[in-house]
Amino acid sequence: MNNEPGVLSRSERFFSTPSATARTLFFYVTRVGHYYYDERYDFSDTCDAARQESHKNFFLAFIRSGTIFYETTQQFAAERGQVALVDCHKPHHFYTAGAAEAMWIHFDGANAAAFFNQIIAFRGGKQAFTPSPDDRIEQEMAQIISGLRSANISEVDCSQRIYRILCALLFPSASTKTIADDNAISQAIHYIDQHLFEQISVNQIAEHVRLSTSHFSRLFRSATGFSPHEYIMLHRIDEAKALLQSTSLSVKEIAFRVGYRSEVNFIIAFTDKTGLSPTQFRKNIY
Repeated sequence: MNNEPGVLSRSERFFSTPSATARTLFFYVTRVGHYYYDERYDFSDTCDAARQESHKNFFLAFIRSGTIFYETTQQFAAERGQVALVDCHKPHHFYTAGAAEAMWIHFDGANAAAFFNQIIAFRGGKQAFTPSPDDRIEQEMAQIISGLRSANISEVDCSQRIYRILCALLFPSASTKTIADDNAISQAIHYIDQHLFEQISVNQIAEHVRLSTSHFSRLFRSATGFSPHEYIMLHRIDEAKALLQSTSLSVKEIAFRVGYRSEVNFIIAFTDKTGLSPTQFRKNIY
């Protein structure tokens, strides 16, 4: 065990050096720990440990007791049962005001930064979250730490567990949804399907299911994995693909048929989502 001030002797920490394959293809951890703290704990990115390569990535902590304070691009606290997510490429400072306990991992991977940015964006800029027990974040972290303790966790298993954690943070469990919430999403999807090719807005859909726009958008994303706007766009593009394949309609006719007011906007959206223009897509159909 190290001699970090404020980290009690019963704490544990393990390092992991990823293979070239893991660095290229997987999510991986570089150091993990289960720490018990007292009021002396005060970690800054200016210390020697923070300069090590194993620290310069992303940090996830599950707080099991007490409160831990974080200063990054914002200041926040994570309490018992909460998760803190930090980008350790940026200036950061962690400290406690009393006894605390946390499991933590330093992780990275090919699209770890993209996951981090999306999670923070979807969470309204917050970096401390209260996960549902159904998300199993605490259990997944405990399995990673236990696996490194006993040296019996494979890089594939570790990667899969990190991926499940990140997905749970990005799309929290729906276990807290009510029957009314489920009904609202079902009604919204039915409404979208009925009016897919009309000029419908998110406000209009939210009003139809009698929810505020912000609450409806969060609920819809949690249930489907898409924002309402993205859901509508992708379904219109799917219909456009079918028309490009099965009819001789012009691109302009298809654009207007699937709900676009502008052929140019349709071509831009189609190309952005498929990597091919409508004309190229039609020529490349097998």
